[in-house]
Amino acid sequence: MKDRIHLFFTYYLFWIVFFIVQKPLFMLCQHSLLGEVSWSDWFLVPWHGLPLDLSTAAYITVIFGLLLVASIWVKWSIIEKIADVVTGILLTIALWVVLGDNGAFPSWGYHLDKDLFAYLQSPKEVLACAPWWLWSLGALAFALLFTGWWFVYRYLLHKEPAQHMSIKRKITATAVMVVLTALLFLPIRGSVTVSTMNTGRVYYSDNRMLNLAAINPIFNIVESLSENRLDTKRYTYMSDDECAAYVKRMLGYSCGTTEPLLTTTRPNIVLCILESFSSNAWDVMPNMQNLAKEGVFFNRAFANSYRTDRGVMAVLGAFPGCANASVMMIPSKSQQLPQVGQVLKANGYNLKFYYGGDEDFTNMRSYLVTGGFEQRVCDHDFPMSQRMSKWGVPDHILFDYAAHDIVQRQVTDDRTFNVVLSLSSHEPFEVDYHHYSHSYLNAIAYTDSCLGAFVDTLRTSPAWDSTLVVLVADHGYPYPDGITNYDTLRYRIPIIFTGGAVKEPRVISTLCSQIDWVPTLLHQMHLDASDFIFAKDILASKNNAFAYYHFVDGFAFIDSTGTTVIDAVVDKPILESSPSADRTYKAKAFTQYIMTQLTKQ
Repeated sequence: MKDRIHLFFTYYLFWIVFFIVQKPLFMLCQHSLLGEVSWSDWFLVPWHGLPLDLSTAAYITVIFGLLLVASIWVKWSIIEKIADVVTGILLTIALWVVLGDNGAFPSWGYHLDKDLFAYLQSPKEVLACAPWWLWSLGALAFALLFTGWWFVYRYLLHKEPAQHMSIKRKITATAVMVVLTALLFLPIRGSVTVSTMNTGRVYYSDNRMLNLAAINPIFNIVESLSENRLDTKRYTYMSDDECAAYVKRMLGYSCGTTEPLLTTTRPNIVLCILESFSSNAWDVMPNMQNLAKEGVFFNRAFANSYRTDRGVMAVLGAFPGCANASVMMIPSKSQQLPQVGQVLKANGYNLKFYYGGDEDFTNMRSYLVTGGFEQRVCDHDFPMSQRMSKWGVPDHILFDYAAHDIVQRQVTDDRTFNVVLSLSSHEPFEVDYHHYSHSYLNAIAYTDSCLGAFVDTLRTSPAWDSTLVVLVADHGYPYPDGITNYDTLRYRIPIIFTGGAVKEPRVISTLCSQIDWVPTLLHQMHLDASDFIFAKDILASKNNAFAYYHFVDGFAFIDSTGTTVIDAVVDKPILESSPSADRTYKAKAFTQYIMTQLTKQ
C-alpha cells in the first residue's frame, strides 16, 4: 500500500512541476510584452499560479489514482501499459497547448481558449497562421521536451507496487486509494466554500501580463469550455434599467443635422475590409494616403475588437462585440443582429461579397447569408493554381477579380453594395513582395499596392462618379513589436470615404469607433439607422464623441477627457491617461449594455 501511495503523490508532483516550469518558459517567450519586471516576479508568478497548477494536476491525477485502485486487483503489467498510454497522450496534449499558447500569444494577446476548437475545424487556416519553419521548430521543440519529460516520468514511476496481498489487505488498500483520489476534489475545486477555482484566483499584480503569465493554459481552455461566455455576471455593474437609460443618453447625443459628404444619396457602395490595417503602419500605405487625400479621412478611429470574426461583425453589423465570445460562431445570436446589408437590400441594392479564403471559417457564411449576401465569391471560386497562399487567394488576384466584376455589375445594376475582405496581410505575412524587412509592414505594403490597382480599375467604370469606396480595417495589429493586447495603439485604424461620389476632400478628427461608419453612411443616404443601437453618427451636430474597444477579459473607453482601460477580472483600471470615475462608469455601462442586449436576443 505504501508503494501505491508513493506512486500517487509522485505522479501528482510530476504534473505540478511540469506546470510550474511552464511559467518561466512563458515569461521568457513573452519577455517583450512583459516590460520591466523585478527578479522577485520570476518567483511570484509561479507561486501565485500554483493554485491553478494544483487543480489541473489533480484533474489528471484522478485518472492515475483510479488506475492504482485497479492495480490492486489487476496485474501491474497491464495497468502500467494503460498508465503509459494515458500519460503519453496527456503529455502530448499538454506540450502542444503550452507550445501553441506561447506561439499564438504575441498576436492573439490572450491564452488559448475554446475558440481553438472552432479554428481546428479548419486545419488549413490553422496551419496558415505560421510559416513552415515555425511549425518545424515547434515540432522539434515538442520532440525534445516530450523526450525529456517522458524520461523523468519513467524514472520516477518505474517501481512495481506489491501484488500479492490478502483479500483483507486488498480491501483496505482499495479504500485508502479511493479516499486519496477523492481528496483530489479539494485542489480541483480550490475551496470548500461556494467559490470554485477560476483563473481570476491567480491575479496578484498591477501588471496584467504577470497575471496572465500565472495562468495555467490547460486550465484556461477547460474553464472556457465549461462556462457560458455570454454570462453577464462578470459585466454587471448596475441595474439593467439604469444601464440602458445611461447608454441611451450617451448615444442620444448622436442626433441632429448631418453634414453632407456625398453628391448623391444613392451611391454605388464598395466596402473594403482590410485585414490588420493598423494606423501604426500608415507610413507604408502610400495608396491609402492618396485615397485619404482625395476623400474623407476619419483619422481618430478605433477598431472595436482584435480578430477578423469580431471585426467583420463590427463593420457589417455595427456590433462592437463582447470580450469573451465570438458571436459570429454562435449563429443563433448573430442571425438576430441587424446588418447594413439588410438595410441596403431593402432599399433596392444588389449585394455581393468577395473573399479569397474559406467563407466557412468561424461561421462567416451563415452571417453573410443572414446579411443578404446571396452572391459570394470565396477561395473555391478560383482555380487551384490561383490559391497560392496558405490562406487562399492572394490579394492581387482577389482585388483584380473583384474590381473587374464590380465594374461589370455597375453596367447593369443601378445600386450595388460590394464588399471585399482582404486576406494577405494576415499572419504569417508571406507575400511575394519584398520592400520592408519587417514581415508585417511588408504584407501591409503589398495589400496597399493591390488596393491602389483595385481603385484605379474602379475609376474606369462609367458609374465612378456615383461610386463611394469605403476603406476600413477589420482590426489593428500589435505593431511596433511589444504592444500589449489592451494598448490603445493596437486599436487605432483608418476609416476613409473616397470615390467619385465624395463631395470634397476632408479630414474629420472626431473621435469614433469602427462601428460608427454604419449610421454615418445611412444618414448620408437619408436612411434609418435606429436598429444599430451601439453606434453613432460621427457627423451628427450633437455628437458625444467616444471610442470603445474590448479584449479578452477587459475593455476600454476613450473620450475627450482621456482613456480608461479596465481589466474585468480584477474590476479595476489597468491603464488610465488620467483618473476619471465618470469615464470608468461610462466604460462599464456601455459594456454591460452590450452584454444585456446580446443575451436578450
